[in-house]
Amino acid sequence: MRTFPFYLYLRHIVHWEGGLHFNIGTKPFFYQQNQPKMFKIIQQSDYKVNQWSGGITRELFILPLDSSLAERNFNLRISSAVIHLTESTFSDFSNYQRFLLPVEGNITLYIDGRAHQLSNDLPFAFDGSKNVRSVNSSGAIDFNVICRKDYKTKVSVACKGESEKNTTTFIFALEDIDINGRKVEKYNSILTTEPYQFTGKAVVVEMP
Repeated sequence: MRTFPFYLYLRHIVHWEGGLHFNIGTKPFFYQQNQPKMFKIIQQSDYKVNQWSGGITRELFILPLDSSLAERNFNLRISSAVIHLTESTFSDFSNYQRFLLPVEGNITLYIDGRAHQLSNDLPFAFDGSKNVRSVNSSGAIDFNVICRKDYKTKVSVACKGESEKNTTTFIFALEDIDINGRKVEKYNSILTTEPYQFTGKAVVVEMP
């Protein structure tokens, strides 16, 4: 059985005025959405894993930080799963937009009777209210973004990228990358509000 221990889980501790203080793994970290300057490299050793009957799920990022999947009160959630089951049915996420990317293995979604073979170079977007059945290779790993339809989020895969904006961006390295003159190893992540420039393959999640 493959393991894939490389994801980010943000554990909320307490509200502060103007921001939030929480732990990334065991390390304290302060985050304020759209704060002027913030550039944080998240190491694999900081990621936290949750297990379920069908595999292993990691919550990489969620906004607001004190929201939850169960209560459906989040604006944006980034997660990933190692899927041991070869067939599953997706939960209903009405009023949400979803993006799914295979990181390892093969994933095919069946929506309204139509098959969609997913690419590992192009996140597949679909309405969270749809009835979706997934067929995948055992041990397939996905990268999953769910956002409210009015919380306009852009998800892309790039071999190089840059931005001059001071907006919040989550970048997940699919291979070793160079970003702003710093090396980030494969499967580490970056959470930044600073302008950036990188080379190397990565998933880029741009928040409004």
